[in-house]
Amino acid sequence: MLSIFFYDKEQEKATQLDKKCTHYLEKTGKTYKEKKCYSDYTNMCAMISSFTQTSLYMLKNDVCLMMLSEHIKSINDMSYVVVVVESMEDIFSLNMPAVRPSGLLLENSAESNLEKVIDEIYSDYERSCDETDGLTYCFKSRGIEYKVPFCRIMLIEISCKKVLFHTESQQYEFYDTLETVMKSLPDYFIRIHRSMVVNTNFIKIVNYREKTIFMNDGSTVFFSRNYSSEIKNYMGSTLKENIF
Repeated sequence: MLSIFFYDKEQEKATQLDKKCTHYLEKTGKTYKEKKCYSDYTNMCAMISSFTQTSLYMLKNDVCLMMLSEHIKSINDMSYVVVVVESMEDIFSLNMPAVRPSGLLLENSAESNLEKVIDEIYSDYERSCDETDGLTYCFKSRGIEYKVPFCRIMLIEISCKKVLFHTESQQYEFYDTLETVMKSLPDYFIRIHRSMVVNTNFIKIVNYREKTIFMNDGSTVFFSRNYSSEIKNYMGSTLKENIF
């Protein structure tokens, strides 16, 4: 069960976000272990150090953000970090260490945006709790070791000599080659491009005419013509193909 922690140097703003989250959690029947607000950096760090279970952290984008985020990931790299920003300009200047945020939330945006972030994180967390194969990929980024279950990885790609693991709520990046990663992948991953691999369990629709794959989360990716036959053979053999 997730615990939820809020951090903002302005206690009133942290409390307001807490109330909005509580209202939606109660409305949808989502449960949590505990929930607390912090406005003091030292107290927040102490709490993080003492709480090792996977949790949801909503952090204000200020000078403490990077240090708090790195601290969270060093204690439990499966925890979720949502960054709360004051303006669109803050989003463009945001720089997160090693792992990008589980979500971005504009401080005064519509409650539907907050609800979407919560839904995605709870969905990802529930899936991780239901993992059955136990297979994970271990890597190190900026001195921090990570262990990510394969069943949570939706998409793998290469960008600027880095490997990127995409889950429904997070993105991990580290230096390696796609060929090295592919040696460890379970059978349900297939290559769709020279720089991209997808988890077929997340595929919703394959459009061979447009060379487009629609994922369960609503995103789309394009595949190379060179891999059309491989995709067609796999999807046909597993009876999961949806062509139009």
